[in-house]
Amino acid sequence: MRVKGLLLLLFVLLMLVVAGFIGSQNSQLVLINYILAETEMRMSVLLAVTFSIGVSFSVLLFIGYILRLKWRISSLERKNKKLSLPTNVT
Repeated sequence: MRVKGLLLLLFVLLMLVVAGFIGSQNSQLVLINYILAETEMRMSVLLAVTFSIGVSFSVLLFIGYILRLKWRISSLERKNKKLSLPTNVT
């Protein structure tokens, strides 16, 4: 379990370093048009925001999928337990 945590920490640190390099190379201002408004922001900030939104959305979908699978497993285990009860046939 410690190895998994260490690998996760190294992955997060690697992503932060890559994000730092991308942010330092993309300092241009870009115009963002929303439906009702528009704003200017640096390209690095825009990349960070869209990446964060994408990762958050993916994590939420993954958590939902895992929870649905766990619910299905527990349901099947209950059915299995009910079916495998010994019957007293005499």
